[in-house]
Parts: sequence; structure tokens; C-alpha cells
Amino acid sequence: GESATWRAGAGSRGGGGSSSSSTNGRATTEAMAVSTGSSLVLSSLLALLLFAGMQMYSRQLASSEWLTILGGFLGSVLFIFSLTAFNNLEHVVFGKGFQAKIFPEITLCLLLSLFASALIHRVCVTTCLIFSMLGLYYLNRLSAAMYQAGPPAPLITKATKKKKN
Repeated sequence: GESATWRAGAGSRGGGGSSSSSTNGRATTEAMAVSTGSSLVLSSLLALLLFAGMQMYSRQLASSEWLTILGGFLGSVLFIFSLTAFNNLEHVVFGKGFQAKIFPEITLCLLLSLFASALIHRVCVTTCLIFSMLGLYYLNRLSAAMYQAGPPAPLITKATKKKKN
């Protein structure tokens, strides 16, 4: 599908000075990623700035139907940023093998974003929930495409016949 085309074509695009390497048949671009600590700081700052911006413009976001939908979308972006920050914090504290689970990481970040959306308007909560679930689905698909190993190759053994004496 699309993800296989994207992965295979990622290293072949002529993108300036980015270095790419192929690992297990997958092309990865190393210049695009930042370290876990930098990602923790960036996602925390972006989540904080987005929350502050949502509160500063809460009257404008609640003024019309389309802006309340935008408020819910901004709440879902807050969910993604806070989930990224929370998971990066766990990677720093507990090590690289730690993964986000439904409880407490995803639930806590979702409740935070729903609360921030509820401070704007009731409809923002519903649209935030819908957009957050869509964002979580696509984030999970992207994570699976990048970090999960493919299925193991099947072992083909030749059946041996025993001779009767």
C-alpha cells in the first residue's frame, strides 16, 4: 500500500544533504530524526504553547460552529504532543524498550486534551475525541510500519519417509 511505497521511496528521493541508509530492506532517513531528549523538550514546549493559545483564544474558538470544530482539532493536536512528550519522558527514565500503553499514558494524555477542549466549548470535547482517535490510529500505523519487525519467514522442511524393514 501507501506505507510500503513511502518506505521504499524514502531513501531514493534527492533531498539535499540528508543521509539515508538501508536496513533490512527498509530505507530510513537519519537526518530527519532528533534525539529523545530534544523531542521531549520540543513536544513539551509545543503542547504548552498550544494549551496557552487555546486558552487565550477560547472566546474566538467558541464563537462559531467551524471554530469549535477547529478547537477540537487543536485539542487532538495537544493530545499528540502530550503523548509524544510523555512517551519520550518514559524513554529517558526507563530506557528505549518502554512502550506507551492504553493505561496510563494514552488515557492520561487524552483526558488532558479533553479537559483543555472542555474549557473552550462542549462541542470541542466531542470533536477532540474523534480527531484524537483518528490521530492515534494513524500514529499506531506509522509506528508499526517503522518499528515492528515483519512476520518471521516460514520454515520449510522436507518430509522424510521411513523405510520399513
